[in-house]
Amino acid sequence: MTDQLQVRLKEIAKECGGNRALCEKSGVSERTFANWLAGSSEPKIIGIAAIAHAAGVTIDWLVTGAKPKQPLGTRIDDTFAIVHVPVISKDLKESDKPSNERLVLQNHLPFSKSFLEERLGHQEFDQLCLFKVHGDSMDCTMSSGDYVLVDRAQTKLEDGIYAFLFKDQINIKRIINMLDGVEIISDNQTLYPPYLIKNAHLHQMQVIGRALWVGKSIP
Repeated sequence: MTDQLQVRLKEIAKECGGNRALCEKSGVSERTFANWLAGSSEPKIIGIAAIAHAAGVTIDWLVTGAKPKQPLGTRIDDTFAIVHVPVISKDLKESDKPSNERLVLQNHLPFSKSFLEERLGHQEFDQLCLFKVHGDSMDCTMSSGDYVLVDRAQTKLEDGIYAFLFKDQINIKRIINMLDGVEIISDNQTLYPPYLIKNAHLHQMQVIGRALWVGKSIP
């Protein structure tokens, strides 16, 4: 077991009120959990899944640290092949934590699994979320009141449209990588000219995820 997995196990145990509280909630014995932390035994996937579910974190984050920590409540209804994707508020929790831990769940909107599989090219839905567009800065790509589907698993900055947090505000903008930083582009450039976030200030920009689809209203 990697040292970083041990660190993440200790982190979520502390957040849950200690090893005993997490073990009682997950059904994993305290001895087994202690052996994981000591590195004397390797956790099996069923144990990792139980711990992740009990702590409210994603399995991928717990195992690799590569994806957002919290799933935000995506729900799948296998009876009707429906995925209920969480809708995120434009307002953030007051906290000094990373952006993905400051997002506020409003409600859910249903999507067919086949539609999402076609758009994503895979069957993993736990990192999807929706943002409602506010304002006219991205006209005509997206207008106020439209919904934008964002994949929080895609946080590597490549040219495209991303949801990100900058100066305590959620933005959905087009991004182009430059030598000295990233250029932030509003598609309504008549009213909102592009601006540059220089490399020295990129630490202030927290990427939430890449925009995949826009649900538009007809004027």
